Order: sequence, then C-alpha cells, then structure tokens
Amino acid sequence: MANTGYKSFTLLEKYYKDDGSSTGDTKPNVVTDPDYIAPVLDTINCAPSARYYNTQQTKTVTKNNCSAGQAGTEVTLTAYTNQFVSDISVTDANNQAIAWLAENAQVYANNLGTCVDTTPNPNPTVPTLNYAYYGGENMTLQWPNFIDAGPITYELYRSVDGGGYTLLQRSTDTFYYDKLSNGVIYSYQIRINSNGYTSNYSNTVTVTGNFT
Repeated sequence: MANTGYKSFTLLEKYYKDDGSSTGDTKPNVVTDPDYIAPVLDTINCAPSARYYNTQQTKTVTKNNCSAGQAGTEVTLTAYTNQFVSDISVTDANNQAIAWLAENAQVYANNLGTCVDTTPNPNPTVPTLNYAYYGGENMTLQWPNFIDAGPITYELYRSVDGGGYTLLQRSTDTFYYDKLSNGVIYSYQIRINSNGYTSNYSNTVTVTGNFT
C-alpha cells in the first residue's frame, strides 16, 4: 500500500513508568481499545507517495430497455477530471475511470435515456410549408419539426414556371435554401413520408424571382 504520510501503530507495548523498560506485554492497537493510538502525521519518516489523477473520460451508450416498437436514445456518462486517483500512473487512473464507465454507463443510460416511437404512422400529418423571400436569388423554405412520432422524412417538390412537380429534396431537415432566377415562377409543396406511408401534400408556396 502506498504511503499516505501518516504513521500507524499495529501493536501497543506496555512499559514500566519508573525506568521505562518494557514489561514484555503487547496487544493489538484497535479502535475499540481505550488505549488506542490513532495514526499521526509524519511526512518525514512516512513520506507520502506520488498521486496521479485521471483525465476526463466519457462513454456513450444507447438506452436498451425500451418496449417493442421503440428505440432508446444515446446517453453519455462522464468520469470527470480527478475523480480517480492512482499511486502508479495517470494511465492507471484513467483505466480506473474507463472500468467505472464500462460498469455503470448502461445503467445510467437506461435510467436517464428516453424511448422514441419507431412504429410507422399510416396517416402522417399534413405539414405546413412556410417561406422567407425578400428579393434577390436567395429564398428560404421552412416547415415544422416533430409533427409525428416515429421515423419520418420530408419530401420537398418544386415546379418551375407552371411545369410538373419534381422531387427537390428528401431529408429529415426542416429547411431548404433555394436559388432563384429573375422573373422565373417557382412553386413548392412538401409531404411527410413515414416508412412508405405518405401524407397529403402541403399548402403551395409560389414565389417569383425578383432581382430589382
């Protein structure tokens, strides 16, 4: 065991008061004995050993106790700097931290993580399409996030100068930046796709490129 800087006593020995000689009687030095002598600080004869502390370590795991049709979120457990100490090396202190994370991260994730519904929605909500355009070539389209539970993607369609609609983007993003040409008419619609189940199309946003 590494030195702590304290001197402790294993045995108590009995001495004569008149000449200071030993009687030969000894007994264990235990805290329940009225004669117990507590450890004393003695950094000269019991110089403390060097101490090494861990650097911050993390472990991210997925909550794994959700019901069928649900998926757990990821949760990160952190072993903070100086949480573990070693008298061998920083590497040893870090290994203690890593072992602690391995033992506790899953329980931590199961307690603090959340369960997300992964069941496809056969009747996805019709999203609302919004836009911001102040002239020039840049225009922003936006729509609400987390309309429905479960895995969903957004399918954005565009028509140019009254032509047919074509798929512009299929993504989980809730925005799209488009570049317009002057005088050209652009129309947009969006719908939700939930694992093959699609909503009706949204409202139509129509914008004419205006560079004046």
